[in-house]
Amino acid sequence: MYLMDPTNTLPGSGRGRYDRRQSREERMSDQRARILKATALVFARTEAPTVAAVAAAARVSRNTFYEYFDDLEHARAGASLRARKRLEVALGDAQRRTRTPVERWRELAQAWFGWVLEFPAESRLVVGAEVRGLSEAGRELQAAFTRSLALMHASGLNTPTPDAVRVTAAAAAGEVLARGLIVETLTTSDARPAAPERSRLERALVDIAVRLLR
Repeated sequence: MYLMDPTNTLPGSGRGRYDRRQSREERMSDQRARILKATALVFARTEAPTVAAVAAAARVSRNTFYEYFDDLEHARAGASLRARKRLEVALGDAQRRTRTPVERWRELAQAWFGWVLEFPAESRLVVGAEVRGLSEAGRELQAAFTRSLALMHASGLNTPTPDAVRVTAAAAAGEVLARGLIVETLTTSDARPAAPERSRLERALVDIAVRLLR
């Protein structure tokens, strides 16, 4: 069962029906969002996703799908972009709430794993399987760590300047930890066990950041 992600249940009027109180622009925005959610879900569920599966999950026709996207890869790219933007906003908000380095890394860890738990299907698109180099999501975390170091130096803290290898290693560790949480979240039938696991992973990522970046 897929939990804690709006792609799990896609509310809507059903194929061929819509809320007549919506404007045309609102209806189009809603349809596109549902297709993006369905795309993430289908890619998370199957190794052989199809347009037909996405359309069925989004409760739209194939013709409606093609009104918004050229093909399945176009829809996947759109869903990935939205996932990265959600993550970028979450990490940016986390940094703005903090002042000290450890507090900042704690907030970044909370935002990182919070994003995974709220959007596991979407996060799987941009964290993905283990590959050479950082994933799309890993690069967002890497950029967040880099910004946190720049803020430390701008504030006058007497801290060493970690090289790019250490920053990349911290982001890569975040990726590894996130992959396990994504799998657990997508396969569990109960969201509650994910809470203590999230806390453990947050502490682990903060410890790694302290060792590598401080």
